[in-house]
Amino acid sequence: MSLPVVLSEALQHIYQGQPWLDVTLMEHLQELDAEKASRRFDTSHNIWELVNHIIFWHQNVDRKLKGEKPEQEGDLPDFYFPENHGENNWQATLQRLDHSITYMVETIRNFPEEKLYSNIANTQHNAYYYIQGVLQHAAYHLGQIVLIRKYADT
Repeated sequence: MSLPVVLSEALQHIYQGQPWLDVTLMEHLQELDAEKASRRFDTSHNIWELVNHIIFWHQNVDRKLKGEKPEQEGDLPDFYFPENHGENNWQATLQRLDHSITYMVETIRNFPEEKLYSNIANTQHNAYYYIQGVLQHAAYHLGQIVLIRKYADT
């Protein structure tokens, strides 16, 4: 099995599978309603903002790996929190997350193994750096989401 396939499966497991962490993003998000996703504790980001942040960085890295401009016209800002905090909008955000995971997993899976350690155009880092970063980033924010959800449920 190639390294890009292994890395893509690791990301898929963090999202919805059986990761080493023993928790997944979807198990903590799919039963969460818009009100709880909007709760903020002290000065923390809320879960909705964290989900949009994850989407933002999946999109950014996906584009870098494809040789595209990382930020484009019409993109939502990082840590975006919509004015409409309704349930339909929350469900749409979860669909955007699903879409971003699917694209990121496929981009990693199909990335040429021989180019993993070559610098990405217009950056100072290679593809492996960005791919590993996406995995670490997802795990880090999963931890935050687990803790915020714990307090949102109380």
